[in-house]
Amino acid sequence: MLKNALFALLVLLPATFVSANEPQLLPAKADAIDSALLKQKRPIEVYLPVESAKEPTQRYETLYVLDGDWNAKIVVDVVTFMRSVGFMPPVIVVSVPNVFDAKGVNSRDHDLTPTVMAGQPRSGGAKEFLAFLKTELLPYVNAHYPASGVNLVHGHSFGGTFLMYVLAHEPALFDGYAILDPAMWWDDHALDPVLAATLSALPTQGKAIFVGARAGQMYEEMGMAKVEPIFKAKAPAALHWTVTQYPGESHDSLKLKGTYDALKYAYQGYPARQMELIPSAGIVLKDKPVYLGLNGDGDSADAHYTTDGTAPTAASPKFAPQVAITDPTKTTIALLSNRGIYDRVLVHSLKSGDVLEPPAHAVGADRKWRLAFYAAEAWPELARARPFKTGTAEKEIDFDGGGRDAFAGIAGRNLAIPAEGYYVIGVGTSGQVRVSLAGTTLFEHDGAHGQRQHAFVVPLRRGVYPLRVEFRPAAKTPDLDVVVFQCKDGEPEWWKNQLILLSSKSRP
Repeated sequence: MLKNALFALLVLLPATFVSANEPQLLPAKADAIDSALLKQKRPIEVYLPVESAKEPTQRYETLYVLDGDWNAKIVVDVVTFMRSVGFMPPVIVVSVPNVFDAKGVNSRDHDLTPTVMAGQPRSGGAKEFLAFLKTELLPYVNAHYPASGVNLVHGHSFGGTFLMYVLAHEPALFDGYAILDPAMWWDDHALDPVLAATLSALPTQGKAIFVGARAGQMYEEMGMAKVEPIFKAKAPAALHWTVTQYPGESHDSLKLKGTYDALKYAYQGYPARQMELIPSAGIVLKDKPVYLGLNGDGDSADAHYTTDGTAPTAASPKFAPQVAITDPTKTTIALLSNRGIYDRVLVHSLKSGDVLEPPAHAVGADRKWRLAFYAAEAWPELARARPFKTGTAEKEIDFDGGGRDAFAGIAGRNLAIPAEGYYVIGVGTSGQVRVSLAGTTLFEHDGAHGQRQHAFVVPLRRGVYPLRVEFRPAAKTPDLDVVVFQCKDGEPEWWKNQLILLSSKSRP
């Protein structure tokens, strides 16, 4: 049985994610590009999402991993985990490893550094490597794999330094940047003035920039203490960027937390579980506000709203923790994502209307629910059918008492309303339900479509209202929860004021 009134209404939706034990990416495919720019054969490894085997026409965002020879595995593991818990969509992961020349010299000190530094004669090849990415690698992947053309990139250490160089010279090349512990001390902070001169012109649409750095002394030594103020002073106001400091981490250990946080930031707003307004339907009186809340397993930090009919933006008021509205036709609530691709308006069915009057003939409140069970095929015309069983219940329905695998039913009682005002009627079911009050059908709901709960607000007078709940439970898992709350003036947390509760009886 549901344990309290709040959980009765705010019950979480069933998880729809794949198991963490299931693979999210196909085994790596080895590939290579004969680079005319670098005069090298550049190997890559491409990890396609498992969905690509069944959906050949679908296209996916691509995540490029620099220093892929030692960073790809951790990125693949984090992507696999985040996919399993629903925090990001299917993506392609492209590992871009370093290469060794005939003399055994690693290319990374050349490819990933922006300038030639004294004592480092092989350094300063970032310009050529950037050209390779832009004109050879990305076009090749887009042509040979199911890539959507939306690209993210992961770089650690010199890889992070290189990504700062990309931001300063070709910021539109990637849409999401995971920059981890970049060596911004390189060549006496040679990139700092370049960033300061170019950052203000950075395109903002669809961009998310995450920078992770070690805290404390290493924040100073790696050069981030000088870089972060440049972002604060020069980054466009609409640009989504963040710098996160990690205390107690080493240069390498930071990669685990940083990779997770960076991808979480880039895919912020991706619907791990749906969020909805509570109540999301009902009647609102003119000049009498209704308090709305948010229900779900997502993050409400980026929910914004307007009450003048305009579309919410990041500059609009934040929705937290409740919002009072008086004109639902001009109220819009939206979840805004960092890159803008997961922005979503929260749909509601609130309408302006009048008080629902109590019938003159209803007298006295009931202490028990009256129950009647019908054959399943009698749904939805239960009024024309004869029940095969009747009974009563105080707070629990024992569906085993129905005696059949499939059935329909009615639960009814008189509801005493202590004072004039708003009341919220919430239901939770995996089946179908229809709720009527004083002979007026308030709403119908079908939990089989993935939304188990529904909440409806209605203004009532003091008096007695016949409440009727018709239901057809899901055959394999019959369930029904009904709860009524009183919205007291000046108390936004109306869910603390429970009037009645009816729940499915717990199974052993």
